[in-house]
Amino acid sequence: MKNNKINLKDLTFCIPVRIDSPYRERNLVAALKFYARHIHCNYIIVEAAKEQHLKKLPSIEGLTYHFIYDDNPTFHRTYYINQMLARTTTKIAAIWDADAIVAISQLNKAYRRIIEEQATMVYPYDGCFWRINDFFSSFFCKNLKISLLKDFPIMKTLMCGYHSVGGGFLVNVKLYKECGWENEYFIGWGPEDAERYKRLLILNKRPTRISGPLYHLHHPRGDNSRDGNKQVAYITKKEYCHVCSMQPDELKKYIETWDWIK
Repeated sequence: MKNNKINLKDLTFCIPVRIDSPYRERNLVAALKFYARHIHCNYIIVEAAKEQHLKKLPSIEGLTYHFIYDDNPTFHRTYYINQMLARTTTKIAAIWDADAIVAISQLNKAYRRIIEEQATMVYPYDGCFWRINDFFSSFFCKNLKISLLKDFPIMKTLMCGYHSVGGGFLVNVKLYKECGWENEYFIGWGPEDAERYKRLLILNKRPTRISGPLYHLHHPRGDNSRDGNKQVAYITKKEYCHVCSMQPDELKKYIETWDWIK
């Protein structure tokens, strides 16, 4: 199997995580094993929390893990993604949820599109982000065969209709920095996925898509997976509306004020 791996040497998976349930750790470990079984690439895992939970990650070539003590109950995901982007030494980064699974062929096509077409951002799926129930999520985590999700008539529901922009995407790190990287004014869970897509549209850097679905492995939804804090919900939605209201020149000037890209 090792000799059949696809070489994606210019790719780094950037996965920020806060382990809020055993399901989250299960999903992350399964995702890492699944991708490592099929491709050669790099991985940066950042766990930010009051307590370290990830103590037995699989031994994978090219994987680096960082634990950062963070006692803020709100997980500042955009901040940690930017920290990982700054550490990335490859041309391409996959900004990835710990629970997201995509077919290797789709991942490879997204990678090739960035390499060959100098795209800024590519979603390795068509907009259908399917929520998988606990039974089949557990089944996948044990067997690591995506055919279990693709070919079986399993119960599944769409996360965000037919036009999801979350879960996972690939970027040209340098070109994405010109667009501001992640917007750290999204201090917690909110419409940051939609803002990111809208920001690139305004900047005339429309993200492209690859045919095929993305799958979301089951986990309970805590406060960092919903509008659990009213103040955070207000701040993030206000920022989304602020960005969406801008013309290209306004947005470029606004991005120039962002300290994290200086």
